[in-house]
Order: sequence, then structure tokens, then C-alpha cells
Amino acid sequence: MRGDCSISIRTGLIAAALLLCATALSAQSLAAVAERAGQQRSAGAPSRRFSDADLKPVRGSAPDPDVTSGSSSPVPQLSPDAPREEIVRAVMPAVVTIEAGGATGTAFFVTSSLLATNRHVVNGQQSVRVTFADGTGSAGSVSAEASDADLVLVRVDQPPPGHPVLRLAPAREVSVGEEVLAVGSALGLFQGTVTRGIVSAFRRASGITMIQTDAAINPGNSGGPLVNRTGAVVGITTAKMNGAESIGFAIATDHVSALLRGNSAVAREDGPGPGGSTPSIEAALGDSGRSDTERLRRQGEEQFERTVTTLSHAADGLDAEWLRFKRNCGQPSAGSRSAGREWFGIWNAARDDAAISASCRSLRDYVAGQGASISSAMTEAAEAARRSGVFPGTVRTVQQRYGMDWDGWER
Repeated sequence: MRGDCSISIRTGLIAAALLLCATALSAQSLAAVAERAGQQRSAGAPSRRFSDADLKPVRGSAPDPDVTSGSSSPVPQLSPDAPREEIVRAVMPAVVTIEAGGATGTAFFVTSSLLATNRHVVNGQQSVRVTFADGTGSAGSVSAEASDADLVLVRVDQPPPGHPVLRLAPAREVSVGEEVLAVGSALGLFQGTVTRGIVSAFRRASGITMIQTDAAINPGNSGGPLVNRTGAVVGITTAKMNGAESIGFAIATDHVSALLRGNSAVAREDGPGPGGSTPSIEAALGDSGRSDTERLRRQGEEQFERTVTTLSHAADGLDAEWLRFKRNCGQPSAGSRSAGREWFGIWNAARDDAAISASCRSLRDYVAGQGASISSAMTEAAEAARRSGVFPGTVRTVQQRYGMDWDGWER
């Protein structure tokens, strides 16, 4: 009777742990799409407004040789009264989708073979995959990056022939209140998404001029162009303020021009905008160091480790029961395994009920039943991690850390 009570108590504790895991996993599964669609970078409230008179041009800017050589042609300057459809038709062929290290974002041609995008879009990778507006693709590699800003240039191995190049409008030509269009791959899924807004204000962060806009910015838009009514790029879409529907930020193109001229440090205290920074925007830029896909992956890693931690505690309780079974019932083999705990796989092992006593069968069935529940939870946790983009190596490392690695989870 005492043994039965002990098993009941242990069963309750392990069941509670498994219920906690199942609840967390269900919540994660239900929220997965919402998390992908809703991931946005956080920032504090902007505190200053700058006038057009405060902006200064970047000195010494010049067209890139690739553009002037005739190997590509810039989008012609459109009339400010041109229909939006005409602007989109002119700009869209120069906008691409970038994939790097599991991250997805947007970029656009600034020369015949160079793309401009955010540094966090390339996700720390040197090699990227580029998908053009017509659906074709090419490999690419990081050609230059700004050491002090969220900007990189990517060289495309095989750019499409005759593609347009977007013109860069310096900050001095941008006015608060003018209409702009944000073009990008929304959510990393919908290439060629266009949203409309206005230039709301100019901000500064550590020498970087930011254009504040109310155009809708979604995950996947990062690195895309913010264009004006003439088809010129006024900023590189970079961040959106969390909790605010109409506050997004783009890096002024002056800094892209500096990077094209070979300057790896593009922040300028004397550059567009007055001296001094807005701390809230610095926070936004700091948080945008990760791509939206990387954010989802990091959340998946954290959730997976929490789940494995809880399951490992339940497994610790079964370790003692398995040792008791081995000691009293003389059956040390649980089944095939290559790592993890000795009893992993007992729920799949053949059972010779005639060879053991009733009490041994009861203990064995208890370990097997609880082990099967842990196995099911581990399999579900690994699948949730995979959907979040967690790398297989990371999954295995976490499993090893908590003594929960076993080839059987993958079967």
C-alpha cells in the first residue's frame, strides 16, 4: 500500500510537470503565426522635432561608377503628380528579397551589382541568397558594412540584365509632411508589398539621421526603400516602435552614399541634422541588430530550453525509479539508445511479463508510461523549435546540457 501511494504521489508530480510543458507548447503553437506577424522592434517615445533647415548635405557625394558607366540605369525622376501606380511600377524591379542564415528581409539596387540593406538583415552572414522581382535569384555576398550604423552593401553574383537602380535623395531634399511609400517583403513572405505614409519628423541617434514615418512597417520590410513621389529613395526602412501603429524609422540615404564612397564609419556629428542624439531612437537602433527571423528563432530557443528544463526534472524523478527497478528486478536493458538516460526507450522495448513479479511489472509499466509522456513532450518541443527556425545543432546542445539527448526523439 505504501508503494502504491508513493507511485501515486510521484505520478502526480510528473503529470503536473508534463501538463505545464503541454500548456507552454500549446500556447507557443497557437501564438506562432501571431509572433511572426507581430514581431516589431521596441523604442521609447521620440522627444525632439527637427526642421528642414537643420539638415546639411553630405559633402563630396557623387554617382557610383556602375551607374554612370551605362551598365545600369537609374529610375528616371518622376513628376510629383505621377500616380502612385506609376511610382510602384518604376521602383519595384529594383527591390529584392534577401535571405541569410534563416533571416529574411528586403534590399534594393543602388548600382548595377550592389544592393543596400540593413546589417541586421544579413544576420551576420557573408553569403546571402537574393530573389529578384521577377522571381529569379542569385547568390550574393556582403561587400561593405558600416561599423557604426545598421547598413551593409551586398554584391550580387548574377544581377538581372537591364534592372533599374534607385536614386538616393539626400536628407536636405526631404521635407516633413511629404508623401512616401515603403516597399518590401512583408513578414518575409509577401514580396513587393507597398504601404503609404508621410515623413513625420527627423531624428538623430549617435550621428545617424533617422526619418520618422507613419507608413506601415512590417517584419520583413527591413532594408527596403522608403521612396518619395519622384521615385527617389529617402531612407532605408529599419525599425518600428512597438506599441505604436504609426511610428517607424528609416536611415537617411546620406549614410548609404557615404558607405558607397568607401567610408566604413558613416555616422557624422556634423551631418544631416543638428548635434546631439535622441536616446529613444538609439534604443530602437540597438534593438534592430537582430532580424525578425532571428528574433523568432531566439524566442524559440528560449522556449525550447524552458521546456527541456521542465522535462529533465521529470526525468530526474524517473532515474531513481529505474535504478530501483534494475536493483530489485534484474533487468538493466531499457532498449536501444545512443545517449541520454538508461531508461530512454523502455516504452518501446519488448516486455516479458512472465519473467518478473507483479510488483516489478507495475514499476516497469510506471517508468514506461511516464517515459512515453516525456518522449511525446520532447518530440512536440523539438517540432515547435524547428518551426521557429531553431537550428538542429542548438536543439541537440540543449538536450545534451540537461541529459535529454537521444536519437529516439528524431524517430
